[in-house]
Amino acid sequence: SSCSPRKLSKAVVSTQSTGASGAFIGIDQIIKKRTAAKSLGFGSPMSADHFTKTATMEAERRAANDSSMPASRLERIKKIRETEEKNSIRDDLLVQVEPRDILDYGVIPELAGRIPVVVTLDSLTQEDLVVIANNKERGVISQLKELLSLNDCELEFTPDALQSVAELAFCKKTGARALKSIVETTLLDAMFEIPGSDITHVEVSSETVLDKRPPIYTRTVTVTEQTP
Repeated sequence: SSCSPRKLSKAVVSTQSTGASGAFIGIDQIIKKRTAAKSLGFGSPMSADHFTKTATMEAERRAANDSSMPASRLERIKKIRETEEKNSIRDDLLVQVEPRDILDYGVIPELAGRIPVVVTLDSLTQEDLVVIANNKERGVISQLKELLSLNDCELEFTPDALQSVAELAFCKKTGARALKSIVETTLLDAMFEIPGSDITHVEVSSETVLDKRPPIYTRTVTVTEQTP
């Protein structure tokens, strides 16, 4: 008896590859090696990070001369300047990325050749962190405001408190992820004290965020009537 040939069916999987993204940690060093100037002597051009470091040292010197500033504040300013300096240098390098840098990073040519446009993202600034934390829809502060409103309590962060939250998150160097932990740690005691209490308003100041001082509570006034 003759055997009929079997037909092999191939499964078709439809995929959508509109874009690819990633952190690409260390690719800035690859770009730096490629773009490094080879000139020496008095007439050689100065690198961009030279001017950034000079501005950082000048800002630190002015802050150190301010005797009214506490040591913890000076240390935080130093960390902020160092992070800003590193972010500025890295951002200036990333905008010069080319397909050959992606190949040197380790991406296979078949994939790198299918990327027509390469776009880089700038590092988050303190102003960006303030906007993210106070976003009306998905910000961590807006979420806590909605949660406390279930207990008829209003939550308020002063502008200085928002800036302090952004400073602490910026020093952690973990992007916007640090905002949630900082805000929740600041309001840890308040979240346990407010439910079932007569607190109607909570004001968080910069001292509450940085110095762990309790927030300012506003309570309802209970009026008792006395019969003559």
